[in-house]
Amino acid sequence: MFTDKVIIITGSTQGIGLVTAEMLIHRGARLVINSRSPEKVEKALFYLKKITPNVIGLAGDVSNYEFCLDLRNYVMEEFGRIDILINNAGVASSGLMKEIVPNAFEKVVQINLLGSIYPTLACINDIRQQKGSILFISSVAGIVGLPKYSAYSATKRAIVSLAESIRCELTDDGVFVGINYPGFTENEDHKTTLNAKGEEELLQKRTGVKPMSREKTVERIIQQLQRRKFRMYASFSAQAIQWMYRLFPHLTLSILRFNRKKIISMQ
Repeated sequence: MFTDKVIIITGSTQGIGLVTAEMLIHRGARLVINSRSPEKVEKALFYLKKITPNVIGLAGDVSNYEFCLDLRNYVMEEFGRIDILINNAGVASSGLMKEIVPNAFEKVVQINLLGSIYPTLACINDIRQQKGSILFISSVAGIVGLPKYSAYSATKRAIVSLAESIRCELTDDGVFVGINYPGFTENEDHKTTLNAKGEEELLQKRTGVKPMSREKTVERIIQQLQRRKFRMYASFSAQAIQWMYRLFPHLTLSILRFNRKKIISMQ
């Protein structure tokens, strides 16, 4: 299914994004990787080109629309078409609402929300021509708002509504639009998060939660693209939360409030 397909993955020089790129390359895809850091793009390209020459990369901020246009033009010049866009770029963040400074909230909105909107705007007509796919990466925090994660939850929930709207709009064009909900996934040691002041700091290892491997999370992403299924969950627990919130919203929110101190204390 992925042989010779041109696939853009934003935020793909580490974590889920890099593993997704590697696994799709092994399935014959032509990959386009991206990060804000030129050094990370160069390092990831060096690693991936050992597998295939059919991979290119461009450093830049996908929350900047002009860069997204440059990215689209670069891909069209190199590969001639765009089949799949995976909006993976995002930033983790935490902080109580009473402590978050406006600039910190703005950063999360720019990266997590505009960083999915702008690449889609830049590439949507090319994807329509190929009857391709657009996949948005949300989170369990996009199912129901979590205490201490207001900015992160708000942006990840907004991505869900964005995907729902675009899915309706593109029904007659034969374009697949999906939303993926990764669960708690293992991170690299150098993974960072934004604190309440908008400052980057190392993301601490979560305690009391067994994370999924990046490979298992990515397998679900690839399955979703193959099946063209609108919603896909990386774990049974994420799917259970979704169904519980749909069927028993008041109960779900009551359980969250009851466990709020435990959630807030989690790293």
